[in-house]
Amino acid sequence: MKSHHIFTTEISIRGISLSQKGILAKHLAVMLKSGVPISQTLATAEESSTGRLADVIRNIRAAVESGRTLSSAMADHSSAFDGLFLNMVKAGEISGTLVENLEQISKQMGKERQLREKIKSAMVYPSIILAGSIILGVVFAFVILPQVTPLFKGLRIDLPFTTRALIATADIVDRYGGFLLGGMSVGIVALWWLAHRTFLRPAISWMLLHIPISRPIVKSSNLVRFSYTLGMLLQSGIDIDESLHVTSSVMGNYHYQKAMKRMEEAVQGGAKLADNLEKFPHLFPQLLVQMVRVGEDSGKFEETLFFTAEFYEDQLDTATKSLSAAIEPILLLLIGSIVAFLALSIITPIYDITGNIQR
Repeated sequence: MKSHHIFTTEISIRGISLSQKGILAKHLAVMLKSGVPISQTLATAEESSTGRLADVIRNIRAAVESGRTLSSAMADHSSAFDGLFLNMVKAGEISGTLVENLEQISKQMGKERQLREKIKSAMVYPSIILAGSIILGVVFAFVILPQVTPLFKGLRIDLPFTTRALIATADIVDRYGGFLLGGMSVGIVALWWLAHRTFLRPAISWMLLHIPISRPIVKSSNLVRFSYTLGMLLQSGIDIDESLHVTSSVMGNYHYQKAMKRMEEAVQGGAKLADNLEKFPHLFPQLLVQMVRVGEDSGKFEETLFFTAEFYEDQLDTATKSLSAAIEPILLLLIGSIVAFLALSIITPIYDITGNIQR
């Protein structure tokens, strides 16, 4: 699951989505648990799949039938199956818990999808309001203004500031409207392009971690990934070094990934994970550090991590609701201000004319 985006939902890796991989893992687990041979299990999975996934399963089945292990065959398609998936399958083959590990993979894919959907849901309503405001502004500038301003230009009265500003805006749109529309389009495309560039990841990740509105969601989502993924890998029998390496790859924020890599090196040298988490207080809160320390000392590390993941999942729910609650009033206030300005610009001159006629 290699994604460089913070706010994402259902993603597709070379044509294979999270939900498809989750269903595949569940399918394999159910059939293997029923005693169906691996080759027949893969054949059935291939028949029920389409597109890129069907091609991948066909190649995996051919490799398995030639005598290779499932994990080795899947490793040939690393663009479709990430380190988490491959390491879980490999650990299951070694320990004899392949069915249980496949079920865990399916659960993890489902949790990751839910995580992304929660983030997406927090952005839907504000995005609709913002898009509607932009469309309304374009329609007003290019359709309504050109029809209204000639009326005011012909009036022989002192126009209020708001109306004069409206007329000036109409003149700019009339003269440079094409350039303005083209510039806006180029600007939007340029922002989208820059947001997908690797060299800007550190800066974008830093901003998202420090903007008050986005910070709770970014931190909670990364802490959920950290706790649940690490706990699941350790529970599957994968050693702490490899577990930290795989966990770092699923973190959605560049600075979390960087911190995880530094911790991986320290733990390889014999240091405790909790002691290293404590070195990054801006990323890992003291509560998580204490929970990890308790888990390491008590020997119930995996259980503690799963409990921590649930706690931060609740925090994420609260953060997504708070985001919508914070953005909506700002956007509504902006729209209200624009409507008030337009109303004053149009109604005030008409009111002045009516007053002069009555006198």
